[in-house]
Amino acid sequence: MKKALFFTMLVVGTLLFSGCEIFLTTPAIQRGKPVTIDDSNGATDTVDPHAAGRFEVQASGQPLRIDVYQENPGPDGELEVRVNDKSNIGYAHTNNRNYFQSTEIQLSNTGIHADGPIVNAPYSINLPANFGKAYILVYNRSQVAQDVTVKVFTRNEVVRDNENLSGPPASGPKTSETYGGALLFLGQKDTYVYTGPDNYTLSFSVPSGDFVKARLVINGDTNNPVKPGDRGIALLSGDKFEVASEGLERAGFCSTTADPACTDGIDSGEYSIVITRN
Repeated sequence: MKKALFFTMLVVGTLLFSGCEIFLTTPAIQRGKPVTIDDSNGATDTVDPHAAGRFEVQASGQPLRIDVYQENPGPDGELEVRVNDKSNIGYAHTNNRNYFQSTEIQLSNTGIHADGPIVNAPYSINLPANFGKAYILVYNRSQVAQDVTVKVFTRNEVVRDNENLSGPPASGPKTSETYGGALLFLGQKDTYVYTGPDNYTLSFSVPSGDFVKARLVINGDTNNPVKPGDRGIALLSGDKFEVASEGLERAGFCSTTADPACTDGIDSGEYSIVITRN
């Protein structure tokens, strides 16, 4: 009996030592700090190397934008930001200043980076209305302690639901009509209905120099999505459009403020639909 007990202890001890690297690299979660919505100062904490700072926000019924700043910004990947819901279930995460995605999807290297690690370029994630209490975990993947500030702001929520697109008038000097949109939240789909004349053409684009993993689907044809940059798509009155992201939600700065969703300064994927009279 003693020999069996000694052998069990030896095996457990061996496993502990052999797995010590795993235990050492598992981030320790530091005590949480509350964040007040629309407080320009936010909440600041020092996060140790390979540890995680925990911030809490009691979300209101409004949609929110979460911004995480490094006091001494380094390259993308030094921080990983995760948001859990009130049941502590993962909702979204990012390690890139330009994108965030569902925690069900592994973080991917898009090859797209912010224009240099600057103080006013935060890691940003958006939360839809009525999200409830949120837990924000900021993991420090770097070798040095990081001073991080978390700010939470009420943001605009503009989701299109079968919005009519009529295009330019059938005659006159105006030959095209531009409609702006933005994908702000995980899983968001903007939908439109074309109500103009037959045989007008559609173009789908994003701001110059931008990169958005988004597509436009006409009449449910997912096998032939319209991608940013596609032009001259023939339209028939009654065509239905659906614009959705492909897993990476944009978290950069607005290129324009033409869309109401962009008036708070940060957008998650601007796009434009242009309808032209032949």
